[in-house]
Amino acid sequence: MTVRASNILLLGLIPVLLALAYFVETVSPEVTINRIQSPRLESFFSGRTVVHLTDQHLVKLDWHNRMTLSEVGKIEPDLIIMTGDYIEENSDFDDLEEYLRQLKAIAPVIASLGNNDYCCVDQLDEAFANTGIPLLKNRAAIIENGYDSLYIIGLEDNFLWYDDYFEATRAVPSGASRIVMGHAPAIVEKIDPEGVELILSGHLHGGQILLPFYGPLARNRVCYVSRSYTAGIYQFNGMTLFSNRGLGTSLLPFRFLARPEIAVLEFTE
Repeated sequence: MTVRASNILLLGLIPVLLALAYFVETVSPEVTINRIQSPRLESFFSGRTVVHLTDQHLVKLDWHNRMTLSEVGKIEPDLIIMTGDYIEENSDFDDLEEYLRQLKAIAPVIASLGNNDYCCVDQLDEAFANTGIPLLKNRAAIIENGYDSLYIIGLEDNFLWYDDYFEATRAVPSGASRIVMGHAPAIVEKIDPEGVELILSGHLHGGQILLPFYGPLARNRVCYVSRSYTAGIYQFNGMTLFSNRGLGTSLLPFRFLARPEIAVLEFTE
């Protein structure tokens, strides 16, 4: 093959590779199994499935969001936890309500806020109220399994400094087991570890665009604090943090090496 023919072939492959990167890396959610060591949560959720979703950035209820609903439905979870960034400023709230209704039809849902949500928080409050999904804003909810109970702590967005862990846990008994929902993963460096079995977060989109040998294209010290927490399971001060890659995109409508994530949480002793 001549150099000219090779160059033509390469140029022809570029749009194919970009299309694959878009349809696979950007809009096709990946179901991940995340094993988290916690005897307390293993006991509480024994035989039950928990799914964590975050960073939908939903504008319209398009086929990407419907794929997410379909994949979550196949998992048949017993509980869905969502940690913010549901919308953009131009979001269709009727579509958002429909998305939330379909999620709730799959399993009970509990939610907290992200930084993007403060553009339209009154409309968001109404959407969650209309669908009967609790939106925890610096407050706690209790979930039960037979005679056992566990607290879910929903913080307002910590990236914008609206979080108040003291207020959220005011009614939680000292030492009681809890799962904390904090949108930006750096919350792990801020809260009291007493009773915290797990922190769930998102915000960073797994880096959204990862460059080989470099890592995330965008790096923000406000997001990352002293560590990256880009995606996956981390340990800090005796606590376990799970940072979800999220489902949508921010700033650029594109992902690379950071697929949208539907996280199934499995708890082990």
